[in-house]
Amino acid sequence: MPTRKITLLEAWDRHRTFRRKKAKDLKISPRLLPLLRDPGVVASLAQQNVKMVALLPPTGTEVFRRFTLESLAEIERRMAEEAVEQERKKALNIEVAEEDLPKPAVDLEAGKALPFIYGDPPPELFNTPLEELDPFYKSHKTFIVITKGNTIFRFNAEPACYILTPFSILRRGSIKILIHSYPFNTSALEGW
Repeated sequence: MPTRKITLLEAWDRHRTFRRKKAKDLKISPRLLPLLRDPGVVASLAQQNVKMVALLPPTGTEVFRRFTLESLAEIERRMAEEAVEQERKKALNIEVAEEDLPKPAVDLEAGKALPFIYGDPPPELFNTPLEELDPFYKSHKTFIVITKGNTIFRFNAEPACYILTPFSILRRGSIKILIHSYPFNTSALEGW
């Protein structure tokens, strides 16, 4: 028997009259109920929820903060905490599987456009060093620069040539030249 196609109006009417189940009507499998009464399982689920929330990116334009000396000190503090945690795991012979290690966010790679979830940065923050958006790099000495086209550039926060800090005027000028290298773009000369 062929199925009858319904009109958009009929679909809307069916959806409007459909009764959604209330929270008290939702059923959990009887074999899972004892697990939810176990405090260890509940604590484990709560811990997993906290980890998952930490993986969500912050939203809005308030996430864009200038890269300052305080930012660099915070990165060094995180690096020290991470080193202590690594030593503790090494002392306890705890091995972390490679798939459980944190990885950089694919959508925040250098050279890609800034994802829409972050919105557009304020105009005064274009082409200036900003704190990292990617949680993976929060404990690495890096900073980002976002161009007017919302392209992400990532730079190392270590002193360049052992003397030029990220706050040096010469280094900031070099970064601006690098991200605005249109006249020096070799792909424009391919037709020659």
